[in-house]
Amino acid sequence: MSLNMKTLQQALAKASAVIEKTVTTTVQEVTGPRPLQDYELLDQAGSGGPGLAWRIYTARPRDAAASTPYPVVSVWVLDKRALSEARARAGLSRAAEDAFLDLARADAARLVRLRHPGVLHVVQALDETKAAMAMVTEPLFASVSNALGCLDNVGKVPKELKGMEMGILEIKHGLLQVAETLDFLHNNAHLAHRAISPETVFITSSGSWKLGGFGFALSVDQATGGLASSQQFHYSDYDVEDTALPLQPSLNYTAPELVRSGDSKVGSTCDIFSFGCLAYHLVAHRPLLDCHNNVKMYMNSLTYLTSEAFSSIPTDLVADLRNMLSVDAASRPSAMAFTGSSFFRHDTRLRALRFLDHLLERDNMQKTEFLKALSDMWKDFDSRVLRYKVLPPLCAELRNMVMQQMILPMVLTIAESQ
Repeated sequence: MSLNMKTLQQALAKASAVIEKTVTTTVQEVTGPRPLQDYELLDQAGSGGPGLAWRIYTARPRDAAASTPYPVVSVWVLDKRALSEARARAGLSRAAEDAFLDLARADAARLVRLRHPGVLHVVQALDETKAAMAMVTEPLFASVSNALGCLDNVGKVPKELKGMEMGILEIKHGLLQVAETLDFLHNNAHLAHRAISPETVFITSSGSWKLGGFGFALSVDQATGGLASSQQFHYSDYDVEDTALPLQPSLNYTAPELVRSGDSKVGSTCDIFSFGCLAYHLVAHRPLLDCHNNVKMYMNSLTYLTSEAFSSIPTDLVADLRNMLSVDAASRPSAMAFTGSSFFRHDTRLRALRFLDHLLERDNMQKTEFLKALSDMWKDFDSRVLRYKVLPPLCAELRNMVMQQMILPMVLTIAESQ
C-alpha cells in the first residue's frame, strides 16, 4: 500500500510540474518574455546591436520586478516575427535567422558574465518566447549609431536624437572611456571584441559610453596573443546590404586580418583598428570606409588611403589614428597607449571631466581647489556636456555636507543656464 501511495505521489508531482510548465509557457506566449511582464515600457529610446536589430525602450519596474538601483531601466526587445519577415524578404535561409539569434544569445550571455564599469550592466538576463527576446540593462540614452544620425529600427524618434550633434569634448571623453574598457577586455578578460562600431557602443542616461554587442567576441590565447579560434569572416566581392541579418560585423569597421583568407596571426589588435575607424567617424562626421560590405572596395580603400582622407582630423590626432589603422597589426598601439595621445592630454576641459568622473574618490581639499577652477570653466562646456557629464556628479556630491555650500550655487546656476 505504501509503495502504491509513493508511486501516486510521484505521479501527482510529475503532473503538477507539467501543468505548471504548461501554464508558464502559455502565460509567456500571451504576455511575452519575462522583462515585458516585470517592466512597463514607456518610450523607445533608440536601437542597437548588429544591424540595430534590438529596439531599446525606457521602462519602469512593475510591482513584480526585482529591486534595482535604477528608478528607470532600458528594456531591449528583439521581435523574432519581424526578423523572420525581414529574412524572408531578403531571400535568406532559416538557418541564417537561427544563426543571428544565436549571436544575440551569445551577446546577452557574455554581458551577464563581464563585470566592468565600461561594459553594459545587465539588470535582468535574456528571456525569450517564440515571438520575442528581451533583456534589461541600466538606463540608456541611445547607441552611438543613433547619436550619429542612423535611426534604423526606431519608430518614433525621440526629440533628443533629432538633429543631434556631439561636440568634440563629449567625443573625446567617450573615446577615453571606450579605450579603458578595451584595455580591460584585452588585458584582464583576455577577449577580443571583434565588432567595435557605432552599433555596439552605447551612451547611458548619465552620459557614460559603454560597450555591448559581444556576440562576435572570442578569447585571446594568453601564451601566443592570438585568438583561441582563428575564425574569419567571409564578405562578398560585390555590394551586399545584409542589414536584415548581419552574421558578421560591419566591414566598414573590421580589421583586414579578419577579412583576408589565410591570415593566421589574429589577436586583440583587431579591435584597435575597429576603434580607429570609430574614432575617425566620430571626429570627421563620416565613416572612413564606406564599402557596402564589398571586400574589393574595402581593400582598395585601405590600399589607397591618402593624406587627404585625414584633412578633417585634428593634427594632434592624425599620427595616432594612422597607427591604429595600420594594415600591419603589430604596428598598432594598445588601447591604453592611445589614451596618452596629445589629442587628449592637452585639453584642460577634458581633464576637468575626468576629475568629475572620480569626484567621490577625492578628498575635500582636492574638491575645493577643483571647484574653484570649475566655477570659471563650466561656461566653456556645451549644453550636452553640462547636462550629462557635469551636473550628475555635482548633484551626487551634494550629499557631502562639507561641500554643499560650494556646490549648490554652482548646480543652480548651471541648471538655470539649461
